[in-house]
Amino acid sequence: MGGIMDAQPPLGQRFGHYTVVAAAGAFSAVAVLYIILCLKLTVVDMSDVVCASGGCPRGLGLLVLWSLIAGLVASGLWWTAVKGRGHRSGVGRTAAVTVALVALWPGWLGFSWLRGPHMDVFSYQVPDGPGADKPLGSWPGGPDSRFVIRVRADGATGYDGEGRRGWSIPAPAGGAVCAMSGDAPSATGLLTMTTAESTCGNRLVAVDVTSGKQRWTKDIQKIVRKPSAGGSLAVTATTDAVLAHDLVTGAELWRSPLPAGTAAMEVAAGPDKVLLMARTDKGTELFALDSRTGAVSWRFPMPAGYESPRIVSAAPAAAVGDGQLLVFDDAGRPRSESQAPYVPTTGAVAWLVTGDVLYAATPEREKREVLTAFSLKDGRHLWTRAFEDDWRIHALASEDRSGRIAVVTEGAYPHLWHLDPHTGKPGGESTILRGLRLGESFAVYGRTFVNLDDDGRLPPIFDVAPTIGW
Repeated sequence: MGGIMDAQPPLGQRFGHYTVVAAAGAFSAVAVLYIILCLKLTVVDMSDVVCASGGCPRGLGLLVLWSLIAGLVASGLWWTAVKGRGHRSGVGRTAAVTVALVALWPGWLGFSWLRGPHMDVFSYQVPDGPGADKPLGSWPGGPDSRFVIRVRADGATGYDGEGRRGWSIPAPAGGAVCAMSGDAPSATGLLTMTTAESTCGNRLVAVDVTSGKQRWTKDIQKIVRKPSAGGSLAVTATTDAVLAHDLVTGAELWRSPLPAGTAAMEVAAGPDKVLLMARTDKGTELFALDSRTGAVSWRFPMPAGYESPRIVSAAPAAAVGDGQLLVFDDAGRPRSESQAPYVPTTGAVAWLVTGDVLYAATPEREKREVLTAFSLKDGRHLWTRAFEDDWRIHALASEDRSGRIAVVTEGAYPHLWHLDPHTGKPGGESTILRGLRLGESFAVYGRTFVNLDDDGRLPPIFDVAPTIGW
């Protein structure tokens, strides 16, 4: 023959060379992808936090490890491919490029599994601005409604399921909204308003939280603190009496005068009884009133402490005094667990009462907060849940559909947890909330967040959705 040519390797050997080249391309693609993702996590996501303070993005350590492993394996495979000359073939190069592109998808799935679930902003309302009135709180729009209601000093606004403004109720001209009920049973919430001629407050307004219509309005002089909606009652305390109205019609049902020298502090309404926390000449006492007549059923002197006592629930009857949860029977006899954790009454996070269980953020060795559950049947401590490196519990909510407890914690990153109400165990890995502008105070309703900060810089309401992309 006219020249010496390399003998063509057997088909099986050539197939082996092509396989090595393809595998080298796959591991190279994964290594490059993971290196880029490592740079993104460290340079972008860690711009304001430090790993030493618990700020390392979740999964970063394993991602670095797998980047090294993929790089080393790719290097070994390329050395083998060069030695076998499989990379010189057009078929080998085509296989390497094709398999490399295909390998990016399982590589991406591996990264998604390492970093866990994330959520980001899906839609939001434009911030109110620095001149906005102070937010007071929020209500859900009922179990069958996607509305969320946000209350400010200048009125109440309902937002639909996509964050758009649906309706609004303004405060009286020259007046303001000064208090609201904690709950809105029967789709009815209570607002205490002041007119131009009064201090807070002298007007009680019942609002249909679904439609935004005012069910009824009552002028009541010298209202004290927050009204309470519970069972079929709308209850308010004044400087000299406790008043009960029908929650739906507004008809006055009874008026119970306060004993001489008594100053009302707080009221809570339930189906069978109304609780009143008041200061008397004997100290701070808890009164139970019959929900049908307003007659006093029993009274109990609350233990003194550094923090003021607070009512937890009217049904079942429970209160906290001197850091101890007290649960009362029908005769007003308290039940408590002597070894139960300390329950603060001045925390920034509101308690969550669902059924006959109280969920409260409690301090642990003055280092971080943990979530503690108590039975409102007998005062027993049920369970305590700590949240890894996160030290602060930011918000609590009950999820109507799943029955779980939603908890937002704040550490290096905000996390959203979904806990079993009976055991406190999380239902899977926590969700990292990325790039959300959360204030010091906010409420959570499913995937809707309601900011309650009073500086007007943050979106008043926004929705979150699973993060797409990196």
